[in-house]
Amino acid sequence: MERLVVDEMYAYAMSEGPLTGEVVLGHPGEMEIILDFTGPRGTGSNIFWALTHRVGKWNYSIAKVDEFMEVNPEYTEFYNMTLAQKQRLESAIKSGLTSAMQAVADYELIKHDARRYKEILDFIKQGKKDEHVLRSLFVDRVDAYTGEGYSLISMAKRWPTIITDFIRMKEDWTDVDTIRKELDVTQAEATVLKTKNELYKEWKRTFLPVVKERYARLETLVKARKKSIEEYRNWLKPYIAKYKAMKEISESSPSWYVRNAFATPGFGTQEALTGVRLWIWKPFFPVEKGKPEKIMEQKGFVIDPYDDWVKYWKCKIERKYDIKITDDDVRRILKECTTQDPGAYTKYMSPDATYYILFDVKVLLSILKSPPPGGMECENIMFIPIMVWIMSQNALLVHILELYARDKAMEKYVNEIIGAGEIEEEIMKRVEEELEGGEKVEEKPKQSLFKKIFSKKEKDYCSMEAPPKWGNAFLRFFIKPGPYEPVFFERLTKMYFRAAGAYYKQLIDFLKGTMGIK
Repeated sequence: MERLVVDEMYAYAMSEGPLTGEVVLGHPGEMEIILDFTGPRGTGSNIFWALTHRVGKWNYSIAKVDEFMEVNPEYTEFYNMTLAQKQRLESAIKSGLTSAMQAVADYELIKHDARRYKEILDFIKQGKKDEHVLRSLFVDRVDAYTGEGYSLISMAKRWPTIITDFIRMKEDWTDVDTIRKELDVTQAEATVLKTKNELYKEWKRTFLPVVKERYARLETLVKARKKSIEEYRNWLKPYIAKYKAMKEISESSPSWYVRNAFATPGFGTQEALTGVRLWIWKPFFPVEKGKPEKIMEQKGFVIDPYDDWVKYWKCKIERKYDIKITDDDVRRILKECTTQDPGAYTKYMSPDATYYILFDVKVLLSILKSPPPGGMECENIMFIPIMVWIMSQNALLVHILELYARDKAMEKYVNEIIGAGEIEEEIMKRVEEELEGGEKVEEKPKQSLFKKIFSKKEKDYCSMEAPPKWGNAFLRFFIKPGPYEPVFFERLTKMYFRAAGAYYKQLIDFLKGTMGIK
């Protein structure tokens, strides 16, 4: 399975020894177990679904963290079904992308035509105040296409001022003599100007209603095409998400078939393999709950879970998933975590709980069908392993932030494929910044000497090689290092870990009972 940021946090906790004070993150080694069960077809998946539905009734929160699948081509029935489903999704995605691209092309073409007619409407609007604008429009957009020798532009070779004379004319000049006297031109030129003036008035009478009608029609099409583009994108999202969820091991590791001892097509065994990683957690109240020293001013959490520890691992999460999680995002996530989802059994976090118990469960389910005459069809489900972690609320917040990051990374992946509006806005913002010469740096207000000496410096968590520690080695002998439980061997091991045994036994006994193990 994919290595997560929390796995790195687990490794740090195991290598650095007991984490206490600033954060509590401990794993009772005796509460790690591997369960392996083989039974008839359907029994393995029944055990999995029994577990996922039962923990909610025990007031646990549950989340799927990772998933993969692999189907041996020898398993013709299952392989063809899976392959056919993926091909149907691929076909729907390709067809949807083609339709979306065509809709974009049509949208750009119609938008261009609408802009041209909007320009003409603007000219007409200006022409009500200054008729010279409309006459210039007539010369450039209408008369110029009457042909060589007939347009005013071509006649300028004979009468250099004929275009200017036409623009200076009045609509009520219908007589050749009037035109000749007012503009001081020859009889021949006045005759031509009279004819062009009549054509101009006819064009003005018939053209304006046509422009209004076409512009209204084009604007309607522009809105319709723009809406269809968004709808195509929305239609594609579930298809891409489902296709992404059907991730096969060989996509990321083609050598899987070469080195995996269980992938042996030569024996004729038909096999389908799927793996799931679950996080199952709930608030954990130790036997002796001490009063926290760090009190928040705002309502909600007694101890602020968003501390230096979380900010350090948040940087690693941002780098891994190529997303940005702001402080406002974290506060919003904390608020949502304490609000129960109508479709969920329980809340992700409780403001009253300082500590949590989390089961990290890795499940591997194999469907096996061996060849006749002595063959059989069975399922083998393995929990490899089930691990128990006792953690403070800031450590749990790191888990929740990684769940959030995986969701955002998935959304970003889908949006990039379909070219969603969010990606367009992001690119537009980057282009504007490049045109302006880079991002503007806001000038920080000057601080007094007193504030410079006593103000706290902003830490660069992303450049740190290890999580920040509270205080220094000398102070830690005299002052409690952080708001959480500081004593490991006398309190965590004998009280917290021992109390967690009841939760562990409840879960393991349920799985063994479902498997028929006594």
